[in-house]
Amino acid sequence: MTDVQLDFDALRAARVRVDEALSTFGSAGTVGDDLAVLTGEDRLAGKVRDFADNWDYNRGKLTEKLQFLRDSIDAIVDSMTEVDDELARQAQEAAPETQTDGEGEG
Repeated sequence: MTDVQLDFDALRAARVRVDEALSTFGSAGTVGDDLAVLTGEDRLAGKVRDFADNWDYNRGKLTEKLQFLRDSIDAIVDSMTEVDDELARQAQEAAPETQTDGEGEG
């Protein structure tokens, strides 16, 4: 039988990093209009707004993917913890049977 080994600490650390990235993106806010006004040039202001709008859109897409990743990490940790707990429970239940089967022989 093949063993499955997961580094739960690494998964939890990855989740923390994903949360930190989500927090950073969430607090970034939109600054396109504020910066565009400061340029003093209409064409440059338009370019700044275009860039900011594109960044806001793509930041939203990245945020969605990071949320999916965070939820996936949670699901992996939860599912594998449940599997590990269940296998440990089954091993505990099977252990006394194994011991009593061997008694009296020899």
